[in-house]
Amino acid sequence: MPGLCENHAEKENGSYRMRRVLGIATAIGCLFGQTASNAGVGYFSPSGVRAEFAATVDMATINAIDGPAHIAENFRVAAESGLKINLDIGPLISKPRPAGNLVTSYAAQDGSRKEKALPGMNTNKLRDFVSDDQIREFLKPYLDAIAPHKSALYSVFLVDEPYLNGVSKTELQRVASLVRSVFAENGYPEIKIGVIFAGAMFNKRFSAAAQKAALAYVDTIDSYAQSEQARIETLPRSEAKTARAEFDKWKEVINNFRLTTYDTAGNIYDGGGIPAGFDILAFDLYVSTALLDGAYEDAMSVLASESGIPECADFANVKMSKFRSTLSFMQSGPMSAGDHLRDNDNERLTRFYNCRVKGTIKLLQDEAKASGYSKFETMVITESSSNGFLEFAADGSPEAEQPELLVKARVVEEVERAIRLYKEPGSGIDHMLFFTFDDEYDKSINLQVGGVASNPKAIEAISAASDRN
Repeated sequence: MPGLCENHAEKENGSYRMRRVLGIATAIGCLFGQTASNAGVGYFSPSGVRAEFAATVDMATINAIDGPAHIAENFRVAAESGLKINLDIGPLISKPRPAGNLVTSYAAQDGSRKEKALPGMNTNKLRDFVSDDQIREFLKPYLDAIAPHKSALYSVFLVDEPYLNGVSKTELQRVASLVRSVFAENGYPEIKIGVIFAGAMFNKRFSAAAQKAALAYVDTIDSYAQSEQARIETLPRSEAKTARAEFDKWKEVINNFRLTTYDTAGNIYDGGGIPAGFDILAFDLYVSTALLDGAYEDAMSVLASESGIPECADFANVKMSKFRSTLSFMQSGPMSAGDHLRDNDNERLTRFYNCRVKGTIKLLQDEAKASGYSKFETMVITESSSNGFLEFAADGSPEAEQPELLVKARVVEEVERAIRLYKEPGSGIDHMLFFTFDDEYDKSINLQVGGVASNPKAIEAISAASDRN
């Protein structure tokens, strides 16, 4: 039945959640006017700084989620270790959008206008900023907490993946201005403010493609529900009882465990552009997201046509489901083995990474210029987790048995791709952060991620790329 395929890439409360409907549906020159920066390689570590990396990398991004005392301790460790911190205050100054405020009407695949069949969930990923007074109130104890070690603060980030999560360009600009003034009033007159985009969501065509794919997911679920209800009504009474019981079970699962994409669809901000007032422009486009999230089915094709860079030529008009089928660890049945298969995967994933990241940087450069930017720092958040490198069935569900050493080797290869690009002359990348260090549940994005802590080779490569080494 539609909507019942599990996917590792999104877990809530530590268990796999239902993910699919009908299966898985040139080097860039230096960015103009880039600002100089004194931090480079590090971790996006939502739960905090770890002693294991505090003295070996340049920077860490942490979330303001566990109270001022927790943040104070993180800043103490960072200051003593010479580590710079990007403080993500998104979980502090934003809240989930009430289900009653979600857009629920949409254009169906047949061109008709429909209303979503399922009510919105209060656990959706869409975000709204709290009131201005609350922002000031919530920030004050955190500002006091970091004051003794304020030298460790590098920047502040507002809300993760804002456009994907329904936050508009205008709202980002307004809140960035407010946060800047609050920090200035509290002794941080030159605070840097950053924004992390989901892929190239700042590009209108890219965000429109994601919106379209998300709405197709909604339409498939709704159409199935409607057709199945009609089918059951035509069945003999002896068959209808069993069919209705199965359908009711499906509805219960969909109501409680469906992809958050169902609620996100129609609520993505797809107006494009870079909001004014930011110093650091960042993005993530993880291999797990691009390969396994149906909203990105046409992402690489859009990057190819919009960026026009040679690294993306092989991805013109290529759908992610097609590319995924070329990878040996994305096949149903017994696990494929052999050095030639691993070499083929490595070559394909390297091309995939270079297009994904270089293409997005090119679009970021173009959009920043069109939005009036002359100076900014560029940050890329890349994957060091195992989430995209497990063994999967063709529909994107993880296999029960996983080859641990091979999965770790794939992670190391992805880390090495990122470092090569970061060090490439003219890459345009100021900061390269790896997501994430620990195995942890990231509350800000409702995602369980397998970190790099148990992968010594990956840790060694990341530390070696730091300016400290």
